[in-house]
Amino acid sequence: MYSSFLQRAYDQLLHDVALSGLHVVFAVDRAGLVGADGATHHGVMDTVFLSGIPNMKVLCPASFAELCAMLRRALFEMTGPVAIRYPRGGEGAWRGDTSSQPLACVRQTAGHEVTLVTHGIMINETLAAAEKLESRGVRTQVCKVNELSPALEQALAAQEDALSGLCVVVEDTVDNGGVGEWLASHRSGRTLCISTGNRFLPHGSVNDLYRHCGLDADGIAEFVMEHRKETGLG
Repeated sequence: MYSSFLQRAYDQLLHDVALSGLHVVFAVDRAGLVGADGATHHGVMDTVFLSGIPNMKVLCPASFAELCAMLRRALFEMTGPVAIRYPRGGEGAWRGDTSSQPLACVRQTAGHEVTLVTHGIMINETLAAAEKLESRGVRTQVCKVNELSPALEQALAAQEDALSGLCVVVEDTVDNGGVGEWLASHRSGRTLCISTGNRFLPHGSVNDLYRHCGLDADGIAEFVMEHRKETGLG
């Protein structure tokens, strides 16, 4: 089901599935920005309303390999309600598979100053932004959230040192209830977020909308450079 249509079934998600703890797997298509489908179809709300449902696990694949692995896990290894959110279209340049970890570091940098945290298809723009930052002398690592569930909180506690320094969350969802807000409440260091903002977005190509929201590699890099100066690091 399209992300933007799943919100119509919120009552069923809560009362017919989650309340009874039923093992139902929801394949949530069109997650994030969808461009040509129009303003009504942007899937930027699903992490907000899904992660707030008790016992709901939300999986965020970033490649076909991860989508396949997560679907197998959701069907045969997990219990209770599970949602897998994935974007429209094909995968990007990143083709890895870290699906077994709630939180994975996909770009490790010794002595990093900045950690970029993202999920889903945004891994591509985020890794490109890290390269741009490195070229400007900013040591940057990238961590990827694969699962929104209690397991993420446990993984964060175990890897707290890995997310030291300035942490910037990049996500193609609204601010409220997103990973950035969650992470800011679970770590003591400074946490900032680049997202689609708390607004309705217009029709446009995905790349144009990335630039509009500052979610393209250039926008992410400039955001980090600006806030790095504010913290006295630049």
